[in-house]
Amino acid sequence: MGRSRIGQQITKSSYPRRARVRRPQTAENGGLGGCLYDKAVAGRSISRKPLVFDLFHTLVDPDDFRPAGFRRLEAAAAVLGVDFAILQAAWDESLPDLVRGRDSVRGLLRRVAQRNGRPARTLDIAPAAEPLGRYQDLALLHPRAEVLELLNRMPDRPTGMLTNCHDRDVEAWRQSPLAKLIDPVVFSTKAHVAKPDDAAYATVVAALGCTAGDVVYVGNGGDDELAGARAAGIGTIVHFTWFDDLRERTDAAERERRSSFADVTVNTFEALADYLEV
Repeated sequence: MGRSRIGQQITKSSYPRRARVRRPQTAENGGLGGCLYDKAVAGRSISRKPLVFDLFHTLVDPDDFRPAGFRRLEAAAAVLGVDFAILQAAWDESLPDLVRGRDSVRGLLRRVAQRNGRPARTLDIAPAAEPLGRYQDLALLHPRAEVLELLNRMPDRPTGMLTNCHDRDVEAWRQSPLAKLIDPVVFSTKAHVAKPDDAAYATVVAALGCTAGDVVYVGNGGDDELAGARAAGIGTIVHFTWFDDLRERTDAAERERRSSFADVTVNTFEALADYLEV
């Protein structure tokens, strides 16, 4: 957020042929957001529509590997030899720039080291940067089998990705088995735009060569990505909650708020495969 058969082409599905998903709670459906409905009779087919996935907590989850109690900034501060509170404050201030590629993790660490009387040679910075992406690396290198199965079942379907990240988050992307299954990929740190800004969605839509209304967007709703997708005119929005439910990251109120921007809320990989008609 079990382990995957990395790089293995999966041809026989273990998913059931039918699954159910949840409608979001809206005034139009009388506030019946918790009611289950059968997707097979709920609307037109989306089997050929281009897909765009979020990455972290949608396709992979570093918490599948992160030990309980591990705090990556605390670990980085210890390696760097600076007070944790100082690094935390600098990180919080710089995060918008980190995510949009206007700053780098190593650059931030170097500045913090210099301001606090620490030597800032490259060899000092690399070990401090390592814990900031350690478990993102493992999540990318070892995605769950369910994710690989889902993506392998639609080799000819346009499938892109749009993710907010800093440079250290996605260092292992090229070695990930996901990299061969998803194209185009839009990293905020490379594109210099981030969700929920309209420009982020426009970037991946343009790379797919379609219109926003054609796209099915799948995400857990972090960074207000579902609200952003709705504002950007994305045609179909799927709130995927499997990893968040597993880790109990969101309370009921926040879950409902995120779902209010989606066309459906899906909480298992089986139901997601069924809804996407794969």
